[in-house]
Amino acid sequence: MATVLLVDDDTNALDALKELVGQEGYRVKTAADGADALQSAIDDPPDVVISDCMMPHMDGLSLMREMRRSSKLAGVPVVLVSALMTPPADAGVVGFLRKPFAVSQLLDILRRVAAP
Repeated sequence: MATVLLVDDDTNALDALKELVGQEGYRVKTAADGADALQSAIDDPPDVVISDCMMPHMDGLSLMREMRRSSKLAGVPVVLVSALMTPPADAGVVGFLRKPFAVSQLLDILRRVAAP
C-alpha cells in the first residue's frame, strides 16, 4: 500500500483530502506545515508528498528543497498545490494543482506516481 503525506495548514482541507485519498486505498499521513512534514518524511518516508505552497514555519517549496538535499527523500515525488502562486519551472515537482482543483485531477496524479 502506497503512503501519501498530505501537507496543509488548513485543517478542513487536510481532513477532506485525507478522507478522499484514504478511500482510494492509500495509507495517508498528514502534517500541518513543512517542518512537521519533513520530520515525518524522515521518520517514515512516504511514496509521494502533496503539499500546499503557502504555510507557516516552512512553505511547500522549502519543504521540497530540503527533501531533495536528503539522500533518504531525494527521490520522493512531490505535488504542490496553491491558490496564489505557481512553482518555478525548475522546481522538479511531478505535478502542480491550482486551488480549487477537482479531486479527479489529484487522483490522476497519484495513480501516475504511486499506485495504491
